[in-house]
Amino acid sequence: MRSATTGVDASRPPAKNQPRAAGALDRVIRALMGVAIVANVGYLAVLLLPGAPQPASVDIILTLTIEWFATAIFWIVAVQTRFARWDVTLAAIGITFNSLGETHYMLAMDETGYLPSPALADIGYLFYYPLTLAALVVLVRRQSRKATASVAFDSLIAVLGASAVLAVILSPLFEYAVTGGSFLEGAITAAYPLFDILLIAVIVAVSASPVLRMGPRWLFLVVGLLLFTGADIAYALLDYNDAYLGGTPLDVFWCAAVTFAAWWVIGVGQCEPQPRAKASMVRVLPIPALAVLAGLGVLVLGTQVTVPAVALVLAAATVALAAIPVMFRQAALARLIEGQEQVVERLKELDKSKSDIIGTVSHEMRTPLTSILGFLELVLDGSGGPIPGEAKDLLRVAERSARRLENLVGNMLMMARMEAGKAAPALAAVEVGPMLRRAALALRPLSASRGVGIDIDCDDLVIVEGDEGQLERVFTNVMENAVKFSPANGTVHVEVMVGVLHEGMRAVTITIADTGIGIPADELPRLFERFFRASTARENIVPGTGLGLSIVREIVQSHDGDIAVTSTVGEGTTFYITLPVSAATPTPSEPLAAQLAE
Repeated sequence: MRSATTGVDASRPPAKNQPRAAGALDRVIRALMGVAIVANVGYLAVLLLPGAPQPASVDIILTLTIEWFATAIFWIVAVQTRFARWDVTLAAIGITFNSLGETHYMLAMDETGYLPSPALADIGYLFYYPLTLAALVVLVRRQSRKATASVAFDSLIAVLGASAVLAVILSPLFEYAVTGGSFLEGAITAAYPLFDILLIAVIVAVSASPVLRMGPRWLFLVVGLLLFTGADIAYALLDYNDAYLGGTPLDVFWCAAVTFAAWWVIGVGQCEPQPRAKASMVRVLPIPALAVLAGLGVLVLGTQVTVPAVALVLAAATVALAAIPVMFRQAALARLIEGQEQVVERLKELDKSKSDIIGTVSHEMRTPLTSILGFLELVLDGSGGPIPGEAKDLLRVAERSARRLENLVGNMLMMARMEAGKAAPALAAVEVGPMLRRAALALRPLSASRGVGIDIDCDDLVIVEGDEGQLERVFTNVMENAVKFSPANGTVHVEVMVGVLHEGMRAVTITIADTGIGIPADELPRLFERFFRASTARENIVPGTGLGLSIVREIVQSHDGDIAVTSTVGEGTTFYITLPVSAATPTPSEPLAAQLAE
């Protein structure tokens, strides 16, 4: 009993003037498929019944019903595709030969269910194999136009590994074909396992390829062909040992194989092609790797028992070929790593050049800016004589723009120094309270112009070890942002809390809270990135470059501190800057975590 193959995901739709005929054929296919499935289930149930073997007529009727109903399905599908699909047509011819051979076997077998070979049934069976293989080759060829050499190589490894294992299993049959019986009997005996090996090799090759797309029912065809070849191999080995008996569950395997193949071919003309993203999820087994393991297993087995020479050759070829892509991939990987190292070095050079350019340009801009601001101050102070009110307003606008440019130049210089590793803090004892008040004093003109108050709550006994200039830059920057983002009559509250954090570390947390426009929660993680500006700042046209907070974080972290932020849009933003305190700072009885919670 034999199986069949194939089709594709979709075919040419029926002509518009033939909808009734197409519908009738579909109903016939469904009816035939239903009968075949029921017959398979009934056949298995009959063979599993306890007691004496069932009458041969039951075996014959059920087997031939399944075989010929499946054959009819293949031919109906061929008609639906108007014989334009050579894979379907070849498969239909092949299963017809298989059914003819099965019919002769059923009618000519003896009471034990056995028919000696050679027989007319062998003609049908042996024609089925090459026709099925041809159908598979046509189908694979249609689907493999985009296959790469790498895919073909992996498929070859899989084929050799599978063939090596089968050569070991089927070696008794090949030996008998050479040494026993007549030439014709030996040729027929050798042909069956050889065709089985070829069928399994094609299945394994297709399964090893990640680019072949055989449609959503491809698994049914694979199962059918594996059932078919498995039943053939089992039958051959049992027959070789004079142990085969008709009317056993083994007989159902051939019928089930035919039914699975028919179920798959029904998909031709009915199933829509699957999207490629879904199809890529199919066949995830590392079949080439399994083939290499199989080849190694055959070679190891050959050291313990006698193994056919052809099996050893196939196994050795599998392992040897598997080593070739590994060597090429290692060489390619080495070239890739070398190229990446060159790219990294080039990127480092470009980054250094960028930092040098930023530093040079910023430094060169500072001198003329200092002159511009100095002369503007002299003019605005009246050193050059009285200035009309309208001209004075214009000069103040120029001064504010120059101050903004000076701030940008300072930030760029600081960033360049940090990148070059030249901004390490010069540690000394720094009083936090006076430093915060100096920062607030420097921001008084800005806060007064915007009507924003700055409130500082700090004990002058709080001392940290740090670079006073850098830390003052940190608090000035954060407080300036708080003022800029607060509306008129808003408030910036600065509070200092000293306590003990985890693991006994003494620290001070400076909290800077404003009543401004706030920052969206999803943008908070990016707030300290260079050149990032919150959407609320852009929408309200608040000037800035997005460099200040990134520099703040770098300075705080270089002092072994930490900075965090919370914000609510429309209500305000709070920054928490934590720094280790000096031993000279008294420690309150209440832990810092509890103070923060309050």
